[in-house]
Amino acid sequence: MLTSDMDRLIGFYDRVFAAEVVREWNEDGLRHVLIDLGGGFLLHPFQVPGIEVPQGELTMFERGRIDHLALRAETADEFWELRDRMYREGASDGQVTDMGILLSAGFQDPDGLWGEVCLDRSPDQAGGTGERSEWRYIPYPERD
Repeated sequence: MLTSDMDRLIGFYDRVFAAEVVREWNEDGLRHVLIDLGGGFLLHPFQVPGIEVPQGELTMFERGRIDHLALRAETADEFWELRDRMYREGASDGQVTDMGILLSAGFQDPDGLWGEVCLDRSPDQAGGTGERSEWRYIPYPERD
């Protein structure tokens, strides 16, 4: 992934996900880092001089090679806390989508990369087929 401002991007993922930079390189003006989001997931952003990174909201399926990221919360408490942090950061409207089989809370990082944090529903809570016509939307600050 590309960023127009590495420090801003690192700060965002630190504040929202308590992520850590585990490695950083500065080679011939190219800066790149490994950001550990936990659960075995690393981001590897690059800040490349002279490369423009599209900013702001982009239309789904027109976002480029990676349309969006899906991260998994391990517990319901973690999911709702991340949803609250994303909202407070201004990266999300706080809405949660109940897809029956999982809950999803979307966010947009400072460079416009769209992501979601998901929580798998337990078999006794999951329902439906997961098709869009069955989805239910939970506005902020409500909880399921």
